[in-house]
Amino acid sequence: MVGDDALYHKILRSRKIDESELPTSLDDLPDESLFANIDVVAERIREAIYNNEPMIIFGHDDPDGVTSTYILYHYLNSCGYQRHSYYIPNRNLESHGIQAGFIEHVRKGGYKLVITVDNGISALDGVRQLKELGCDVIITDHHLIQPDMIPDAYAILNPQLPNCQYPFKALAGVGVALMLIRYLAKKWDHPVDPASYFWAAVGSIADKVPMIGANRVLVRHVLENFEKVQDQTVQFLLRNYSRVVSPTDVFNFITYTSRLVANGREEAGQHTALRFILQLSDAKARLFEGLEEQKNKWESELNRVFGYLDTLAQDFVGSFFVYYDDDDVIPYSLLGTASTYIVNRLGIPTIMLKLLNGKMVCEGRCGEGFNMVDAFTHCKEHLIQFGGHAKAAGFSMEPGSYDGFLECFNEFLGDHYEALSADENEVFDAECTLGELNNANWERLEMLLPWGQKNPEPSLLVKGLTSNDLAGVWNLDNGSVHIPKDTQVDCLILWRSPNQIRIMKVLN
Repeated sequence: MVGDDALYHKILRSRKIDESELPTSLDDLPDESLFANIDVVAERIREAIYNNEPMIIFGHDDPDGVTSTYILYHYLNSCGYQRHSYYIPNRNLESHGIQAGFIEHVRKGGYKLVITVDNGISALDGVRQLKELGCDVIITDHHLIQPDMIPDAYAILNPQLPNCQYPFKALAGVGVALMLIRYLAKKWDHPVDPASYFWAAVGSIADKVPMIGANRVLVRHVLENFEKVQDQTVQFLLRNYSRVVSPTDVFNFITYTSRLVANGREEAGQHTALRFILQLSDAKARLFEGLEEQKNKWESELNRVFGYLDTLAQDFVGSFFVYYDDDDVIPYSLLGTASTYIVNRLGIPTIMLKLLNGKMVCEGRCGEGFNMVDAFTHCKEHLIQFGGHAKAAGFSMEPGSYDGFLECFNEFLGDHYEALSADENEVFDAECTLGELNNANWERLEMLLPWGQKNPEPSLLVKGLTSNDLAGVWNLDNGSVHIPKDTQVDCLILWRSPNQIRIMKVLN
């Protein structure tokens, strides 16, 4: 096979993808009624609306939590309901989950129903305290279940529940919220705003859920129907963004929006990004300016943190990486990002810890061959609260438990983790020439979008490269790799866009 199809089909074969399965539509989504408890959840929400009860949505202050909160809030609003509110805690002031500040907010507000989105499945004490106030709690979440710590909520909507028949388990929190409003739309004959799919894509991409199955269907729907899934906020953002034409442009715009929404933490349950999405007046522009300013500061701070992490990782040898940030170099909001950076660089399980409000908090990340939630479960006697996903989880603990936890964690690693060999780390999709990295081939590969976990940007082997070859490649990100002039080397390259490649590794 020659021409543009050659590289495309090599990558398909490498990833064991059947080309006939690539086209998708929303009809390919599993039936929402397969979710355990969704009928109970729907009936309790209907009852709250019918009786005009005060209801509050409790979110999480990351893009997944913000978009989850928004699409549920907006759907209820579109039904004519006016007694619902939302609360998004600031992680720099409150630990993850249902804490005292929110419980007091519910008490003062007289709320009769709390719906959590993107959190709640590990809030054992928080749910109990809300129930003592006479408030029903519906949990919608996507994090892994700890069977001995399931809260006694009114109902739980989570694909991870043992009795849940919904076949796709890897939805983001916003994916669960979207499935809920899709179910309500069918029950109540009241349509979902098409823009909800855009915001579901934003939250899903930001949360780095696997871009396969239902997640791929949702994002592909946005890539292929972008004009139909816009609202006033999307159109406002497009006026301040570069041209959006191709599926890659749409994917990059979704990513940009997720980075914008990641900013805006406020006190008292507010969030600038959510207020920006909801705002319809001239105040929208002022909120946007604030978010852009925060995003730029965040990216600058991120570069500073990455530079510091490079010094920590230099010449590091070990089977796992632990860093306790006692010098307060890494902001708590970047602790998870810092862990991911080290995992990507060293390929080993990583935990980052620091003090927050008198407690020690941790964000752990890992790659294939390890499970952070299993590790934390093994060490739960040392922890106050923990939860998350197999590759991304966190916990809080008393500072005095630090040594005991590390000993327990190291014990679990010794029994359950074997580092990948160098050869196993050098996996690539296809071998190609630098000349094949052209616009025509990229347009063919756009059928594989969206990129993400389990469907990353193409990793390619390019042989016999010199620095002279690479000098002509526009927007090259060489990953801090130096190739001496006129020296031929074989490189593993990550193809990130039609005009950007990244040298991941020089092999000789």
